[in-house]
Amino acid sequence: MDNRYYFTKVENNLVYIENQEFSHLTRVRRAKQGDEIVAFNGDGFDYNLKINKLNKNDAECEIINRTPNKAVEENITVFLAMLKNEALSEAIDNVCELNVTKCYLFEADRSVAKIDNKKLDKLNQIAIQACKQSERARIMDIEIINKAQMIDLISKMGNVFFAYEDAITKPTKFSGGFAVIIGPEGGFSLGEVELFSKYAKTISLGNTILRAQVACVTSVSMLKAVRV
Repeated sequence: MDNRYYFTKVENNLVYIENQEFSHLTRVRRAKQGDEIVAFNGDGFDYNLKINKLNKNDAECEIINRTPNKAVEENITVFLAMLKNEALSEAIDNVCELNVTKCYLFEADRSVAKIDNKKLDKLNQIAIQACKQSERARIMDIEIINKAQMIDLISKMGNVFFAYEDAITKPTKFSGGFAVIIGPEGGFSLGEVELFSKYAKTISLGNTILRAQVACVTSVSMLKAVRV
């Protein structure tokens, strides 16, 4: 949505649109005092705002009302192996638009790329932009973990699926939230296959080998389709 904005600064009943969002509001949308816009801050609500004042570096907006966002929290988790920059950006954008709640990034045996806090900041910005595009109001959490932390997490979860290229079983009906494990460009090592198969149900995504960012979309979509 082109006229939807993310904000962090709130004072009393006033919201301030800043930084890139302010630039888009004034330079692209050519907003004026008195215009009404929709904004969000990650709390699950849509804020209907009226622009009171356009300052040099921000727009001061009055809150008209706030309403629960239409995108209901779905309790979906993706465990995604580190990918190269462009592929990782695409994957994050895609799973956020699919209303995934949490994305854990981990270094697989065959991961080529590394990630640091600078890259993580960029991915968080991609998630915010994906929220604007998909009109969801709760931002997907992105966190970096190691495999030991990952095993600890999935061992406590229900409905964990492991998307593996040599699997033959398609996902069947289930209920509730779910998690899915997606590998890097080079696939999983045999050791990882053995490890993850102990804690997750191995599933096939079809008869062709998918790129990791495509596997993210396919796996989440397939699992949402069979969930009851």
